[in-house]
Amino acid sequence: MDILLTITLSAVWAAIAVLCAWSLAAAWRRALRDEAPLPIFAVLGRRGLQRLEQAPEALALAVRRCALCREKARCRESLASGRGAAPDCPNGVFPG
Repeated sequence: MDILLTITLSAVWAAIAVLCAWSLAAAWRRALRDEAPLPIFAVLGRRGLQRLEQAPEALALAVRRCALCREKARCRESLASGRGAAPDCPNGVFPG
């Protein structure tokens, strides 16, 4: 009975590891495939860059969120039309 439990738990942990690796690989491919500038830089350009010295960690987090976002194309379209970032942008509350 103990061996069956060990095998089951090992299979569950292996499945979790595979899912985590798959998610990481998908995010990495998405970030590498996109060659356009990140929309966060357009948002920062509109808001001004004066507050960046005060929050470098917040900027790093915002860039990471933007790089891994699935909606960059929609955000770029919204910025190009003059409406600003997409309404559901995870960086909508970025200080600026």
